[in-house]
Amino acid sequence: MTTTEDTKDSQETRRGSYIYGIVPAGVRIPDGLDPIPYGDQDGELGLVTEGRLAAVVSDVAADRALGTRRDLMAHEAVLNAIAQDTPVLPMRFGAVVTDDDAVAEELLAPHQDYFVRALEQLEGHLEFRLRGDYDQDAVLSRIVEADPRIQQMREKIAGVDEDASYYDRIRLGEAISHAMDQIREEDAQACLDALAKFAVATEVKEVGGENGAVHLAFLVRTDHRSDFERAVDDLGDAWAGRVELRLIGPTAAFDFLPEFDAPDEAQA
Repeated sequence: MTTTEDTKDSQETRRGSYIYGIVPAGVRIPDGLDPIPYGDQDGELGLVTEGRLAAVVSDVAADRALGTRRDLMAHEAVLNAIAQDTPVLPMRFGAVVTDDDAVAEELLAPHQDYFVRALEQLEGHLEFRLRGDYDQDAVLSRIVEADPRIQQMREKIAGVDEDASYYDRIRLGEAISHAMDQIREEDAQACLDALAKFAVATEVKEVGGENGAVHLAFLVRTDHRSDFERAVDDLGDAWAGRVELRLIGPTAAFDFLPEFDAPDEAQA
């Protein structure tokens, strides 16, 4: 026979604590944030405090695999909202432990010094990401104009049956791809030349998509934010008609965690 106590124990084993990130103790979680869903319930964000630190957590069903777009968007939205007002160390998406006691005893207590130093380094900084997409016609014209060899290859296959010009088309595609890679490198460097002076750290990231032009991350001091955003606007004006730029942020510092040794269990 199943007792009430057995049912309670069964429910407890299905519940886990999801960890979004680590913040200084005493901070306030912004209102109106939606955590990762807990079953059919909306769930609620909370803080587990230990010493000088607190972990932002919510209940999740321990037997549910995380990984939906909604889960990931909730994870990032919580961290980005908190980062507007206080430094936060983002945890990897999908970090779940057994309960709040485990958060305090296994994560926060053993690694107080590391996390406190990391938060001190992030104080007063925000991350921005800059992404851009090429206007396909504009970038292709630039490639053809810059390389007479590619222009000749295009003229050679013009009006020729696709089967008869198969290998010429492959060579043309490879040449254009190589030229695109070179242009991306040049444009990434141009972004760094224009914007890096307003940031304390930068990272060139992999560009996605056929028309992807640039993808960079910047760690910016809050008192330099307006100068940085103005410089991005200027770059967007200079590249109008060729590259469409999108500035994403400010966000939590997903790409700029402090660079000093941390125990494996404490990797954010």
